[in-house]
Amino acid sequence: MTTRREKSKPQMNKQLEAANTEQKQELKVNQRREKLADFLIDVAKYVLTGVVITSLFNDVSDKTILYVTGLFIVVISLTIGLILTNKRKDK
Repeated sequence: MTTRREKSKPQMNKQLEAANTEQKQELKVNQRREKLADFLIDVAKYVLTGVVITSLFNDVSDKTILYVTGLFIVVISLTIGLILTNKRKDK
């Protein structure tokens, strides 16, 4: 004869497995978000460096377009990267 506890054990195990699966998925999402944030921050650094180096060493006729485009890309990618890192640390 089985008791109530023995009958509820498989159900509890399934609930624990479901909880573990959800935690694993959340962890994967957080890792992906962290990698994307790091990538976007790196893109901002490289574009800023590329714009500065290009304008110093090459004779670019229209530097304003180069600066505006580079600054736009830097601001957008840095902002998105920082937002993603901020969300990751809140949780």
